[in-house]
Amino acid sequence: MASYQTRHRDPLLDSETQAALERRSRELLGIALIVLGLVVAMICFSYSPTDPSWISASDAPVQNWLGLFGAATAAPLMMIVGKGIWTLPFVLIAWGTRFVLHRGSDRAMGRVVYIPVVIAAASLYAASLPRGIDWPANFGMGGLFGDTVLGMALTILPLGPVIGVKLLSLLLGGATVALLAFGLGFTR
Repeated sequence: MASYQTRHRDPLLDSETQAALERRSRELLGIALIVLGLVVAMICFSYSPTDPSWISASDAPVQNWLGLFGAATAAPLMMIVGKGIWTLPFVLIAWGTRFVLHRGSDRAMGRVVYIPVVIAAASLYAASLPRGIDWPANFGMGGLFGDTVLGMALTILPLGPVIGVKLLSLLLGGATVALLAFGLGFTR
């Protein structure tokens, strides 16, 4: 058998430069997550049920801060998960800050996969809250998802609906906080 000699080559970048590039790329990712979180927060905060979108046809002027794109994005988010979507910008900004400050960014991939569960729990909690005056009558504060799942949970509980909603609201609020802390990478 023939043996081929390979030449030993030095790496393109030394280890210090590679580490510095990795730190800067994480910081850049963190800044991008913070900006994305702020954009999602602007979309959610300026949501108006009267805005024209693919869900509702309206001649009213767009009130969403990001225009028609913001209105078309906010309408399905609010309709499906309601106020539970507010956990998304919170999570994006928190993880972005973690990446920028290099605090616990190594736990990101193991924890971020639980964020849909956090959004679902927040939607269920929001469904247990009373509607605001300006909230559309089509669905509750937890969106269609929260209303549906909370309604099913109330039929299973052996308690009356008033006590059941209060009990579930308390339990879901605590579960949302605990899941959010876990999803954000906090440890004991």
